[in-house]
Amino acid sequence: MRRTLLLLGLLIPLTVMADFESLRQQIRHDYLSAIPSEQTVQWNKSIRKDGTWKDIDYADQSRSLWQLEKHLDRLVEMSLAYEQSTKKDRRLLENILSGLRHWFDKGYRNDNWWYQKIGIPRRMLALAWILDDDLTPELRRAVNESLTVINADDHPARPGGDRIQVISNHAKVLLWRRDVEGAAEMFRKIEAEAQVAPMEEVMYDAAGGLAVRNTFRPSGRGVQADMTFHHRGDRVNSTLTYGMELPEFFCWWALLLRDTPWRFSEEHIHFVIDYYLDAVCRHLVKGRYKEPAAYNRELSRPHEEVVNASVVKKLLLLSEGYRTGELQRYAAWQDGLQEYDGTYAHHFWQSEYFVFSRPQYQTAVRLHSVRNANQEAAHNHEGLRNHFRGDGACHLSVDGQEYSGLQPVFDFRMIPGVTSPLLPYQPLEAWGSVNVLTSDTQFAGAVCDSLYGAVGFDFISERSDLKARKSWFFFDEGYVCLGSDISCTATDSIVTTVEQCRQRGEVRHDADWYFHAGNAYHILEGQAQATATRRQGSWRNCVDGVAYANDTLSAEVFSLSIQHGVAPQNGSYAYAVIPGGTAPVASWFRILQNGKGIQAVEHQNGTIIYVVFYEAGSIQTSAGIIGADRPCMVMIHQGTIYVSDASRKSDILRLTTPSGMQEISLPDNLFAGTTVKVGRM
Repeated sequence: MRRTLLLLGLLIPLTVMADFESLRQQIRHDYLSAIPSEQTVQWNKSIRKDGTWKDIDYADQSRSLWQLEKHLDRLVEMSLAYEQSTKKDRRLLENILSGLRHWFDKGYRNDNWWYQKIGIPRRMLALAWILDDDLTPELRRAVNESLTVINADDHPARPGGDRIQVISNHAKVLLWRRDVEGAAEMFRKIEAEAQVAPMEEVMYDAAGGLAVRNTFRPSGRGVQADMTFHHRGDRVNSTLTYGMELPEFFCWWALLLRDTPWRFSEEHIHFVIDYYLDAVCRHLVKGRYKEPAAYNRELSRPHEEVVNASVVKKLLLLSEGYRTGELQRYAAWQDGLQEYDGTYAHHFWQSEYFVFSRPQYQTAVRLHSVRNANQEAAHNHEGLRNHFRGDGACHLSVDGQEYSGLQPVFDFRMIPGVTSPLLPYQPLEAWGSVNVLTSDTQFAGAVCDSLYGAVGFDFISERSDLKARKSWFFFDEGYVCLGSDISCTATDSIVTTVEQCRQRGEVRHDADWYFHAGNAYHILEGQAQATATRRQGSWRNCVDGVAYANDTLSAEVFSLSIQHGVAPQNGSYAYAVIPGGTAPVASWFRILQNGKGIQAVEHQNGTIIYVVFYEAGSIQTSAGIIGADRPCMVMIHQGTIYVSDASRKSDILRLTTPSGMQEISLPDNLFAGTTVKVGRM
């Protein structure tokens, strides 16, 4: 007969209780393994009799970087120092408890829901686990009561990036309370986050109200069918921000539970490995730096460029042979131990994001459409001038540091790859209040075969009546960018930005060629303007309401753009970007057409042909005449035809090729916009 223990009215096998107590010990050990700040001695000396510090503004109500975070953070650090010490300092413990009493006596709150539901409870949870039996009975009751706001069934645990963090915190609360059955339920909920997000018929926000959502393409929040991550109903690509919480929290629990009755299934572990490799890693330059076009409002935070190998190493411990080689490569790249050699092209059709990677360079194109918002809104006064970043951002990354730290001096009206108006810099409040769900653009997408690809964008601006047809064509040697039908009636000058990056060395100019940092930019059509100047600015250029907003930067910046003037009608441009180019060279490509209805480029050797049909039409290529009966994108690689519907409107495409007319069924629903392999010509 199994030996059991009666706990909380339940018969629990003793072996299960042993596993449960082992988990509790491991969690407390995890908290206690952190190294406390060297400032704990000073904080212990400077805390006042009422449990406060002179250098903290206790009246502060900032919605981000709230001053009162410091109060709890110091108590956590001091608690670590106390518990890790072999000789207990009773004065230190008394000061910690005094600071905690002050917090509960005053009942501090912040208007930002995140602090009330995640930020403060997370710190209280740390104090509960670290101090544990050293809490006085009244403070233990107060801490326990404060943890009741952590609730996996409450609105901050809505679908999206915060959900797995809230569930994780709830599991730790129940473990601390020794609630075996409740904790087991949380373990299953954490595991279940490893799935493609189900449809949300009704979408709630963090406060429990109806969330803003894209009604043109209703969906669920979380991992999408293309493996990118959406945190909100605006369908903004949040893979490198909120989307990082899935692998981080999932791995922590999967490793903790793997030798227990609550271990996670192989299916869910494989899903997270797929998500990390097929989504997260494909948003990284050199396998370790965040790709610039993928940034949202976190661009306003210093030092957020590098992804370390901590997550991928945890996935290696869980993989048991599944995609181990790929995980090992990324671990080596993220540790800087191996030369990057990634070669791929990938279209994330649910997020309007295309990435192209070669060992010598990487780039991506970020679009918006009726399906996906241009950019994350300026929550908490971050990303105040990000409004053009979803209009075709296309940055050249060779070492991954070309744009690092430039935010204080960056001209956010001139994003590489984007055609935009040079609006006067308006007050920050005006820039931060633009509706992010107003796009009328239907045609936005890519055609791709996993090695090569092209992007097409029938761009309709959300900021003015500016319109343009824009395309990007990718090859091993570099990429070609075309623009046509550029029209606007506003009084602002219109520019297409080719480059804006940190200046490294001399900028040279030879006729239509510009050279900088070992790369070449060939202006094929349009009036170019290049500058190389020292700029000065502050972080207030992109963020407000934080302590570092007034921190300044002086830096040399290289900028190259094509000028379209005021109120252009039927304007156009063409340019090529050649990584590693140091002198003019013969073109490896041919521009077949840069018109209103068709944009097309092919390789000189005929191995790759790209055609963007904004309208029904036909065009002569080296392989013969290619025609389409409706808007679409066509790619011919080594004689194999690929097509996609960038507008997501059509079921059937009739394509004319040298071998005759073909009728092609196009994907729908979640896979609308993906590439179809038609076959050989």
